[in-house]
Amino acid sequence: MDALLNQETSFFRDAAVLDMIADATKAMQEEAPDRKVRIWSSGCSTGQEPLSLAMLFDERGMGEGKAAPEIVATDISPAALTRARAGHYSQFEIQRGLSVRRMMTWFDSNGGDWAARPELLRRIQFRQQNLTADAPPPGKFDVVLCRNVLLYFSQEVRRDVFAILASAIRPGGLLVLGAGETVIGLTDRFRPCDQYRGFYRAVEAAPVKRAAFG
Repeated sequence: MDALLNQETSFFRDAAVLDMIADATKAMQEEAPDRKVRIWSSGCSTGQEPLSLAMLFDERGMGEGKAAPEIVATDISPAALTRARAGHYSQFEIQRGLSVRRMMTWFDSNGGDWAARPELLRRIQFRQQNLTADAPPPGKFDVVLCRNVLLYFSQEVRRDVFAILASAIRPGGLLVLGAGETVIGLTDRFRPCDQYRGFYRAVEAAPVKRAAFG
């Protein structure tokens, strides 16, 4: 299975997108200060995406405490998740997207490689999940990232995945796809978001109309 997967990822990939996620998360916190904002990073590979979010939230003053966003990260690959949970990265991987300041703040040198510090790793829950078949993580999420995962699926499978994602996201929550991906023509559970360019808002499912019997 791992041989068939494209585990291409990097820290702060499409940094402007992550900045918008941080902006949206901050706005959600202000709108509902008594509710913890929940983030789901699906297809997280070896963990760079959720770790980038955790670093960014900390820099925005949202990293710790009661209001800190909950980050759940999933992937189908046990090998990728093992690496993500360990937080160990090569010199090449650590330099892809990380500034020297972030590298020195959040990682320790470990025999030529780099290890994420425990205070960063503990902010993320890593779980194994098959996005095309398994139920989503429990609870509802405010932001779901599914970036550059659906490119390799047929339209029929994409429709099924969108149904799974829609079941996991709060009405009005945000879905974040890759730049080459879209929901248009595949689902009516998401619509383009006016506030955050390139994101999609979750829409409540239309009620099922029952036939009238005379």
